[in-house]
Amino acid sequence: MANVLLNALASTAGGGLTYLRNVLPRLSHSHEHQYYVLTPPEQSENYRRLAGPCLKIEKVSVSSGTWARIWWEQTRLRDFIETWQIDVLVSLGNFALLTSAIPQILFNRNALYFSPEFARDLQARGEYSAWLNHQVKSWLARLSIKTADINVAPSAALLNQLQALLGSQPPQFAVLPFGFDQQQFTADSQPLAAQITDKLNFQPNCRRLLYVSHYNYFRNFETLLRALPELKRTLRERAGLQLQLVLTTELKQGAIYGGYDASAASSLIDQLGVRADIAMLGGVPYEQLHQLYQLCDAYVCPSYAESFGHPLVEAMASGLPVATADLPVHQEICGTAALYFDVFDARALAEQCTRLLTDIRLCAVLVERGRRRAQEFSWDKHCQQLTALIRDCVT
Repeated sequence: MANVLLNALASTAGGGLTYLRNVLPRLSHSHEHQYYVLTPPEQSENYRRLAGPCLKIEKVSVSSGTWARIWWEQTRLRDFIETWQIDVLVSLGNFALLTSAIPQILFNRNALYFSPEFARDLQARGEYSAWLNHQVKSWLARLSIKTADINVAPSAALLNQLQALLGSQPPQFAVLPFGFDQQQFTADSQPLAAQITDKLNFQPNCRRLLYVSHYNYFRNFETLLRALPELKRTLRERAGLQLQLVLTTELKQGAIYGGYDASAASSLIDQLGVRADIAMLGGVPYEQLHQLYQLCDAYVCPSYAESFGHPLVEAMASGLPVATADLPVHQEICGTAALYFDVFDARALAEQCTRLLTDIRLCAVLVERGRRRAQEFSWDKHCQQLTALIRDCVT
């Protein structure tokens, strides 16, 4: 039995939290290895209930912010490795422990560090300080890849991108797709709060188009917003329907999410005159997201950079037809269960969403394909593959 340290200090939101919620319970019932898990300090208590004989949750004091965490990892992580006699280190947060004395498996989860589009986006917005910060993190992410013994990517699309960047002598890579657990995803039956449902338009002739995401530049909200007037017009002309865009964030002046300023998106909404057509719900508890999917008619994802895309799988599993930006990773996740549009083409986005909301036969085909596609993603399989990688490191 190997002692394995999972460094999950970077798993503070979004896909990182989804990962821990699903993987830790499965590892806690595995008797092949002994796991020690470093979780974000503010969330350690939430994960302690997942601990078991083979999995221990450890709380450490780490200052907030990416650079403070990276500094802590490079200066303090070795102490934990020595104290617990760790045999394998699994780094879940894109950055490796440099010059690690033990085998290290690095999860490359953040496609932004390898996205030229994101770097150009920051420059176009005049956010030069953020651009410089991003460039340094990208350099460190590339250095981490070369340092790790095994690099894990959640999609073949991201793996291909990483290998292209590293040239002729890449380190060992493995594709471990993330999973989906339908039973766990729909387990919470507590109804959505009235402050959420009251914002939704339930009129018979209204169609609700959902996008589950916090605000970030790479989520490409602006293209989605520019598509709204055209989408409203085509829905009205072809089927006499109204449209409501449903967002799990709030786009307003001065709102900053993770360092990303939503003010420009808010100004665009007012410029286009579509604020009344958008239900801004703010954050919806993950346990209740399945109910929000059920209340909507279709799902859209305009992101221009992704490493996987949990909401796409959730939407397909929930029976929503999907339209998404035409990226290799989205093609890999959805296959023939989605309609695709050019990433920054607002007219193409509007046309594909109109087809989802008006073509009943097409919608039924996509829904059936999506349900089958979602079943191909398994957290059990993911954990089995991760355990096998760990086994390879100690044999």
